[in-house]
Amino acid sequence: MVEIKICGFKRKKDIVDAISVGIKWIGLNFYEKSPRYIELNEAKKLIEDLSNEVRKIGVFVNPDEKKLYETVKKIKLDGIQLHGNEPFSLIDRFKKIFPEKIVIKAIRVKTKQEVLKKIKYYRMADFFLLDSYVEKKIGGTGILIDESKIEKNKLPFNKIFIAGGITPENVKDIIKKYKPFGIDIASGVEIAPGIKDIEKIKKLIEEVKNVTG
Repeated sequence: MVEIKICGFKRKKDIVDAISVGIKWIGLNFYEKSPRYIELNEAKKLIEDLSNEVRKIGVFVNPDEKKLYETVKKIKLDGIQLHGNEPFSLIDRFKKIFPEKIVIKAIRVKTKQEVLKKIKYYRMADFFLLDSYVEKKIGGTGILIDESKIEKNKLPFNKIFIAGGITPENVKDIIKKYKPFGIDIASGVEIAPGIKDIEKIKKLIEEVKNVTG
């Protein structure tokens, strides 16, 4: 089945509920300008006793390198997701310090050429996340990717999460269109930013199973 990653948790109850219905990837947002931002000590409380089967990913935007490492160590994240203009060298250094940790590099889909260029530039990343491009907005757009700006036959979809505007109602079409490794969703299963709706999560899982088996 296509992997489902839910980002932007702010409540323990929502995490427990999501895991209880099969979610194995959760994202915590450490970008202070995000409505889903969570403070470090609060994040630690949310994930400190979760199963090792659940992959806990921290979302960062152009982070201070020292602070990034400290965060990963302090709350025992399983990986990081980078949404800014981080240099390739940051990923290289991170993987040398934390070889067992996952690195997901987000790429905003602006042009075909830029996507291909960034996939090559950030080749050390374990996975990529393709998100829609909205000027002056870093992630969390709630807008679908422009399919015309993706060269499907040239991208490693076995290493790609698709994000941007995904909902339980359109997830089947998105999976059929891209056949990605996974999908990444936040607002599509929320009541409000950071507040998840378990019924929407159940519906999402059902739709993904229906299309992938």
